[in-house]
This record gives sequence, C-alpha cells and structure tokens, in this order.
Amino acid sequence: MDENLRETTELPESGGTALNEENEPETKSIRFAPSAYDPRGIEQWLSERAAEGKLLLRYDDFVIGEPRDCRYHLEPAADDDDPDENRARLGWEYVCRTKDGIFYIWRGDRTAHVPTPKDCTDSYGYRRLCKKLRRSYFLPLVYLLMDAGLIFLVFYAWSIPLLSLLTMPKNDVIQGVSLLLGSIIGMFSGAQERKEMRTLKRAMEDCEYVEKMPRNRWAGVDRALSLIVVVLMVAVLFGKGGYSKYGDDYDEPTLPYLRAEELGGNPFDWCYQRDLSTPLGGHVYSVGETPHAGMIDGWEQLSTEVDFYAPRISALAKPLTHELRDYFMEDGAQTLSIDGFDEAYYAEFIKPNTRLPNEPDEVRQFLILCRGGEVLYFRTEAPDSLREHLDEFADIFNQYSELA
Repeated sequence: MDENLRETTELPESGGTALNEENEPETKSIRFAPSAYDPRGIEQWLSERAAEGKLLLRYDDFVIGEPRDCRYHLEPAADDDDPDENRARLGWEYVCRTKDGIFYIWRGDRTAHVPTPKDCTDSYGYRRLCKKLRRSYFLPLVYLLMDAGLIFLVFYAWSIPLLSLLTMPKNDVIQGVSLLLGSIIGMFSGAQERKEMRTLKRAMEDCEYVEKMPRNRWAGVDRALSLIVVVLMVAVLFGKGGYSKYGDDYDEPTLPYLRAEELGGNPFDWCYQRDLSTPLGGHVYSVGETPHAGMIDGWEQLSTEVDFYAPRISALAKPLTHELRDYFMEDGAQTLSIDGFDEAYYAEFIKPNTRLPNEPDEVRQFLILCRGGEVLYFRTEAPDSLREHLDEFADIFNQYSELA
C-alpha cells in the first residue's frame, strides 16, 4: 500500500522520532452507536463526532482535538486487499477499516466527491446483514432441538417420568438443569441484536434512515448466565459421588418393613435397603427383598418392596400417587377408604401358573397410600391379601413420616 494510504491519524510508534509524551494527542475509545451494517448511519455519526472534535483514529479509538467540518465515506472492503489509491488523489484520506472489516472508511472535506455510488455500498451492507441475520438463527434452533429432546426424554422415553425425576441423583439433576438453562439462554441469546438487525433490514428495504440502536444492557447478564452453565456442566463432568439406585445389602432391615414371609410368602436371605435424599424428591426410603421383579427407568423393582416418598414439593405427592396407580395398577385399581389418608388404592393380579401346574398361581399385589405430601407404595408376590394388613401399613406409614 502507498504510504499516503496508511492510517493518517495513526499515533507515532515509541522510538527515536516519537513526540514527547506531553505533545501526544489525547485519545478516547467511543463505542459506535450505529449498526455495523448501516454505512450511511456510520458516515453521519462519524461526521457528528468530528464536529465535536473527535476524529476517528482506528476502529473505535478517537483523537480528541479541535472540531473539524468533514465528511466520511464507507465503501465495501475487498478481502485481503488494499484500498484503491485513486481515492487519495480525489481528496480522500484513508482512515481504517471498520472493526469487523466489512467497510473501508475514508475521510474528506465537504467538497470531496463520493467515488463509489452509494447504492453499491448500501447493497453490499444489506447482503451482509441478511447473511448474518440468517446465521443468527442457527444456534437458537439447535437449542430448541435440545429442549425438544429433553421433553421427549422426560415425557415419552421414561415410563414413569415423575418418579424418575424425584429419584434422580444430584449429578443428574445438575446436568439436566444445566442443559435446560443453557438451552433457554441459547434460544434468547442475541435476541436484542436480531431485533436490531431486522429493524435495520426493513429500513434498508424502505430506504429510510436508521436511528442509532440502544445499547443491549442484557449482554453482560447473558454472558454471566452462559458462564454459570459452563461451570455447572464442568461440575457434572468431573464431579463424583451420588448414590446407587439399587441400595445396599442387609441381613435384617433397619427401616420399617412388612416381610413377604409375614404375608404367606417365602423368607429372604438378605434384603436391599435405600435411604436417599435427592434434590427434587426430598427423602426416599425403600426396603425390598429378592427375587428381582424387573427394571423401570433405571430403578430396580423387587418381588416384595416398600417405597416411601416425601417430595420437597408436597404438591407433587398426589400426581405421584396417580402416576404409580396408573402405571402399576392400570384398570385394576380399587379405591379404598381409610381413615387418616387422602387417597388409597389397591390392586391384585392373578396369573395362572401354566409352567408348573402343581404350583400355586402367580399373585401380584399393590397398595398405594397418600397423605398430605407423602406417598407409600407397596408391592408383593406373597399370597395373603394386603387388605387384611391395612392397620400395619398405616403404622409403617406413620413411622416413615416421622423419619422424613
């Protein structure tokens, strides 16, 4: 590039020919008010600053001095190319590129002739604006798909979503909250900028002047929340601990329990016991004995098992009761009226033993009790009817309620 085209207001480098510090011009960083895609707005704004004694040095740095009556001209910047030297011969001095490198910025007096048709510059800025506006929707769309995936996981992939949420360990809760919060922030991040770009696009299409855009005061909050999400995700990746959903082995249960042997079933050699405290579910107590009855959403079901739930949000107790009833009892649920309980349900399913005709039929019984913000769920394959032991279950419920 010709030496005459270098930034004419560039400060001298520190060296042998540098001016004394007291003679160096005062500089100040000023944020550009117009949009980076509005060349006419930038030209007018820079001319107004010059009239105030603030001449553009480079990017957003200005030299503070005497007021100057001048005009600015922006033209599309060629990639990795120098500005046209003919501009200097026409009375324009090259200042710098815009901060994003889209336009060259020239400065001249009021009589300087505009070398490039304004329509060409405006069209270039308009195309760049449309391109950036289209790209700005990509990340929000990705985050929207993440939200859709989370909703699908919770309400469709899980068989009993509320129970799965209430028994979710701390690390999983942090990860889920991080993903949800991050996706929400991602969808709304840059919303103010997109709004401004749409406003500028409409103004360009109508050949109108665009007033300067207000500063996005939410940008700092947006960045802070994004940083929080990153920290939470790192905590999930490197955090250890939690608990086992399957519990620990015990020879004798230390929590209130009604054995299968007491209901006419077979005695157990050992039992599983879980005493949990989860972020969403509050206290969860569970005692069960083998054999295993299967897996539901990562939660192991035993042939005889008592589970007691005391959610942190007590209003979730009734929806949890209905979810357990609909999933395990289906159409066989019988409503019981028990003093002191808000809701009580019982179901019995008998399956003929076709494999071993000489053995008794397979029996599965379920009992669900709900009071206040607490729920007791009991299942067994023992033959004795649970309806004959309702007083014992009421006593077990009271014991767990005191523990919770």
